[in-house]
Amino acid sequence: MLALFFITAPLKYNLNSISVILLLGYSVVKYKDFKVKKFWEFYPFYLYYFIVCFSIFYTANIENGFKYFLNQVPFLIFPFIFSTITVKEKALKKIIRIYIYWICALIIYSELSTIWSILANGDSLFLLFRKDYSYIDLANKIDIHPPYMMLQVSFCIIYLISNFKTSSIHKFLSIAILLLMFFYSVHLSSRMPLAALVLVSIFLTYLKFKTPYGKIKTVFSLILLGLVFSFILFNVRSTRYRFQELIGMQYSNGVYIKSGYSKIIQWESAIEGNKNFIFGNGAGDANQSIIESNYKNNLLKSARLSYNAHNQYIQTYVGIGIIGVVILLFLLYSSFLQPSKKLLYLTAKAFIIYLIIVFMTESYLERHHGIMFVSFILCLFNSKEDR
Repeated sequence: MLALFFITAPLKYNLNSISVILLLGYSVVKYKDFKVKKFWEFYPFYLYYFIVCFSIFYTANIENGFKYFLNQVPFLIFPFIFSTITVKEKALKKIIRIYIYWICALIIYSELSTIWSILANGDSLFLLFRKDYSYIDLANKIDIHPPYMMLQVSFCIIYLISNFKTSSIHKFLSIAILLLMFFYSVHLSSRMPLAALVLVSIFLTYLKFKTPYGKIKTVFSLILLGLVFSFILFNVRSTRYRFQELIGMQYSNGVYIKSGYSKIIQWESAIEGNKNFIFGNGAGDANQSIIESNYKNNLLKSARLSYNAHNQYIQTYVGIGIIGVVILLFLLYSSFLQPSKKLLYLTAKAFIIYLIIVFMTESYLERHHGIMFVSFILCLFNSKEDR
């Protein structure tokens, strides 16, 4: 059932929900194995969920508030599941291996489907790296938004680097998978997740290989890999242009984009939407408050498209105030300090650092794919084999 969750994690939300219901049902049947002590070790998850529930009482839009209440239920369900079931490290290694192979299959499917779409439209394959065939279309081939696919690919990459010799995947196959996933990550063109992944991967690789291979050899290998990565990044135009847009870029049709400054304006507008510094506007009113603030600040495109804050910390601040931001950071901090399974120890540290970074531009806890995967993975990191 854990394998089923991983397999459905990047698919349509209803399929993933079925896997969670089955997993929860199994845990209820096995209620005699429930450990109260273990359950209370997940208290940061309950604190976060409690403040979300509390905000419903002062949410103006009760319908949206109730939806948000239900969307965040995984922060209550998964602690119960992992307080009931015992996940042996040997079994977990097999499950994650299946998941990695599955993600590889989805990557290949996405790329081949995109090539087929180009040919079906009568376009040149040279357009494979154009924005509408990469960031906009690539992950949508499997009905998932690019940043959320990037979240799952990043987990696989971090796990493979952390367990390069112990993942039970042959090292040459691991290298091939890593190259495939890094190429796909660049092709997805999701900026902050890509930048965070590169930073975490460099640090993790140095940390992992400096002892067995020596510092000089490790640094030289990292420089060489960096040059290869830069070459790929430069030649995938959609990604190169999206990074260039941050500081300002004019396209051949005369359109000038400076998205870095626009993003700061968008964040400032979202922050202005908060009417209660301590408790926020109410979880169900956060998006509407941000939309109204965008209209007020003449950010008409963001308002018309109902953009959220594109920053998990700001999104949380508008919905449940500064107290919600503090509890969210405490949840990440406590998960970082947890002595996870040996198999996931380094993966947990690196992935949580990755989350802390990407939360600056992605509101991952506002959509099903993000809520489910983040809450599940954090609970998995917090679970111990010997209970």
